[in-house]
Amino acid sequence: MADITHKRGGTPWQPGQSGNPAGRPKGTRTAFSAAFVADLSASWAENGPTVLNTVAKRDPNRYLGVCASIIPKGVAVSIEQRLPGNMDPADWAIVLEVMSAVKAELPDANSRRPGEVMQYVSEALRAHSSKPVIEG
Repeated sequence: MADITHKRGGTPWQPGQSGNPAGRPKGTRTAFSAAFVADLSASWAENGPTVLNTVAKRDPNRYLGVCASIIPKGVAVSIEQRLPGNMDPADWAIVLEVMSAVKAELPDANSRRPGEVMQYVSEALRAHSSKPVIEG
């Protein structure tokens, strides 16, 4: 097999020198690519959905592989669990306990207006933290 780094006559190509100085005719690859994409698009419009459904039924692994292959490699998937209001877990635990206590004391809390429920909670907190009056 001939060494492709040598031109005829056995002398090596100089760095940057081409074996085909005229190169590929301009637009050849572009024209081919454009025609191929146009043909593919026409074929897809006619057959694409049917082929996808057929492959999905007959060979689910291949179908999944095709789906996965078209996802860009740079796509990073991240799953974050966020609590409402971006609360920290300790504060969220307090909210859940307060809600449980409110529901225990006001079983119909869900049917009341939020302001009414908060007024009840505020009054209960004030009553709990007030100092008892000692008579005597």
